[in-house]
Amino acid sequence: MAEGNGRPDLFDVNVLLGPLPHRPPGAPQDVASLLALLHAYDIRRALVTHTVAKWHDPTGGNERLLQAIAGEPRLDACWVVMPAATGETPPETAQVARLLDAGARAARLCPKAHTLVLEPWVIEPLAAALAAKRVPMLLDFDNAHYSEPRHWDFIAWLLEAFPDLPVVLLRQSHADFRVLYPLLDRAPNLYVETSYLGGHSALLELVGRWGAERFIFGTGLPIFEPALPITTLSYGGLDPAARAGIAGGSLQRLLDGCLV
Repeated sequence: MAEGNGRPDLFDVNVLLGPLPHRPPGAPQDVASLLALLHAYDIRRALVTHTVAKWHDPTGGNERLLQAIAGEPRLDACWVVMPAATGETPPETAQVARLLDAGARAARLCPKAHTLVLEPWVIEPLAAALAAKRVPMLLDFDNAHYSEPRHWDFIAWLLEAFPDLPVVLLRQSHADFRVLYPLLDRAPNLYVETSYLGGHSALLELVGRWGAERFIFGTGLPIFEPALPITTLSYGGLDPAARAGIAGGSLQRLLDGCLV
């Protein structure tokens, strides 16, 4: 649906491609079926992470992603990154260099999937390498329910220690607003993905206080149903400029800000 019909083109920051251990009914299994699903929901573009990279082998999964989406302009690559101390992945600076050389412009950190200990001395080399190139880091804690805890001490440290690192919180709910509000005040490099912002007028209030540029449209496809974030963006009372910013402008600015 074009902006003239009430909604701007949607650029989804939070999409997975590949095999799933528990596949929801009708979930896409390949690029063709993913594109068909995006078309059904009028999602024009998607930033995509491969499930093999998230749950099995980051290096091999990132390569599978590149092969799968090669030549498809609607799908942009988001690589999974990891601390390199154990040798499972290349050194952090090499990971970022390879990411950028491959044409990717975003990285995904998966603390729960990779059982990462979120101590500064574990994450610092990776965060520094990403910040040096201003590569956005998507923080993926696999939150499925608003009652699940966030590692707020780690998030606050990361934002303060690396002010040049854009950090995008995935699946952030309204349940954490008493923590999120002061953090948004303190950290201009914090961005929030909208797939779980289902509180009444939550997105409208957030945009009123911090501007549309701090919020990025996402769905969590194919694990989560995209109707909530689409409806919230389309009918939540936002003006056209704010809708356009959240729908894709905010994400595109972060991708364009990478130092290649």
